Amino acid sequence: MYMPPAKPSFDLNDTGNRIVAGIVLALVFMGGWWLIARNASAPISDAGLNTETTTPDGTIADSGKDTTTGTVLGPIADDTPIIAGSNESLDVVDQPAGMSVKVRSANLVQMGWIAVRDSNGRTLGAGRFGPGMHTDVEVPLLRGTEAGQSYQALIYVDDGDREFDLRKDILVTGSDGSVAGDVFSAN
Repeated sequence: MYMPPAKPSFDLNDTGNRIVAGIVLALVFMGGWWLIARNASAPISDAGLNTETTTPDGTIADSGKDTTTGTVLGPIADDTPIIAGSNESLDVVDQPAGMSVKVRSANLVQMGWIAVRDSNGRTLGAGRFGPGMHTDVEVPLLRGTEAGQSYQALIYVDDGDREFDLRKDILVTGSDGSVAGDVFSAN
């Protein structure tokens, strides 16, 4: 009678195997932690938008836009998907610091997100809203605003998965190329 050879097994009673298993588990844990920490705390990018624009020939030109209201605070990633909006609008007023941001009014053409960013370009939180006009709504934050700091609310179009993702959801811009958003301060 033929007996197939025994399959090799991994015996956890062997001290050497326990050490190898411990190292593998530690590496998997550290790799997962690194991926989560990198995505949660990293600024959106190191490429900021400001009043200067690059022309097709590579020279830099000043657009002359006002840099105080409705402009970008912090960097927007070069690889951020962008779509020119049509009638999207957002109005956020200065408000007390906290774990949510009150939006006075928002008009979204498609289902999308209102995201709140700090001056370093980190997204603090986002809320999903259907198409249409929304008044006096709140955007929940994962990290609260702080008194004396400026923040920006931006509109993103959802990519269809109903989950907010800075690398997949599409940032809405105005017809002039500026972001569809509003700057406000926490007090």
